[in-house]
Amino acid sequence: MTINYQSFFIFLIIFAASLEFWLNKRQINHVQKNKNKVPVEFSKTIKLRDHKKAADYTVAKTQFGSFGLVVSAFVTYYLTIGGGINEINAAMIDYDVSSLLGGSLVVTFLAVILSIVEIPSNLYSTYVIEERFGFNKTKAKTFMSDVLIDLATTALVTFAIMYISLWIISSLGSSWWVWLWVFLSAVVVIMSALAPALQQLKNKFSPLEDKKLKSSIEKLLVKCGFESKGLFIMNGSLRSSHGNAFFGGFGKTKRIIFFDTLLEKLSHKEIEAVIAHELGHFKMNHVKKFMAIMITILFLSLYVLGGLKDNPLFYQALGVSQMTDANFLMLFNFVLLNYLFFFIKPIMTYLSRKNEYEADSYACLYTQGSDLKQSLTKLYRDNASTLTPDPLYSAFNHSHPPALMRIKAIDGL
Repeated sequence: MTINYQSFFIFLIIFAASLEFWLNKRQINHVQKNKNKVPVEFSKTIKLRDHKKAADYTVAKTQFGSFGLVVSAFVTYYLTIGGGINEINAAMIDYDVSSLLGGSLVVTFLAVILSIVEIPSNLYSTYVIEERFGFNKTKAKTFMSDVLIDLATTALVTFAIMYISLWIISSLGSSWWVWLWVFLSAVVVIMSALAPALQQLKNKFSPLEDKKLKSSIEKLLVKCGFESKGLFIMNGSLRSSHGNAFFGGFGKTKRIIFFDTLLEKLSHKEIEAVIAHELGHFKMNHVKKFMAIMITILFLSLYVLGGLKDNPLFYQALGVSQMTDANFLMLFNFVLLNYLFFFIKPIMTYLSRKNEYEADSYACLYTQGSDLKQSLTKLYRDNASTLTPDPLYSAFNHSHPPALMRIKAIDGL
């Protein structure tokens, strides 16, 4: 029976990696096939050299992503059937891994190790791919500072969450999974509210100084009935020339945040259109709905999979020798949830795209559709986002609709 479970798990690892690898191949072929001609709808605004750059950039990232799939599959196999979690338990021999402290340290150790494993990938992405296409501005000192902050944050947050989670599991009887769901749901909400503050660990926020732009945006906020804690500029140019704008937090922690690079690329009217789009997400409660979906998925995951915690076959099948609460949390967080989200990813992508269309529609109520289209076109061009993604790959991986679909939708309003 154990062998059959192991065979299924190995099949799952291979199937997930193979499907994504196949989708990546489709994306590469489709983008290369269409790189020599700008789509008619963008022929007046996007130059051929920019279109080719976007294609080459997309191909480079996708090819590297395919390599990452192999690494990820290997890491998953090694941690489980390959004995990696057993080795981590053995390395923590000085601690009782079945205790709150020892178990929390074991899970935290794994989280930190997985973060360290990603460092070479981030180095290559930053200093090879981003550098090759002229986007990278990250100095070595900044990169190392980011790594240290990320590792420290991962360690502290993981330890705190795991300590409380293990206490819930060990102290609250058979209903542990309900209370764990309540706690983790609260974590989702709190982390979302604290997002702006956490971003300031690595980024500098400064008030928007352009008085004319600030005035026009404040008027837009009044028209939309929106209140925030202020308009801030983030020093995105410290790391990249990519541009973006977003809202951070929710409730009383809401902040409108611009990359400084965005202000250099868009006109005031175009920036207003981008802000109106983001306002649409909040006005239509997309952030709250997304959190509600995540919390629901978490409930169903714990309800369906929580019973595995006390099933010896579960641990044996995944190559884990000790049946402890900490080992269950490691398998649940770093293995089971990964594959669960793999299968529901297309659904989440569909819902996210639906939200983007709704936010575009909202933006057009308060700003000119032509300004929104122009801002989107510039962002696609300046961020080297391909105009011709493979439809199937895009439906599986892209949370935003392709440029052409968004432009057509705006024209139809």
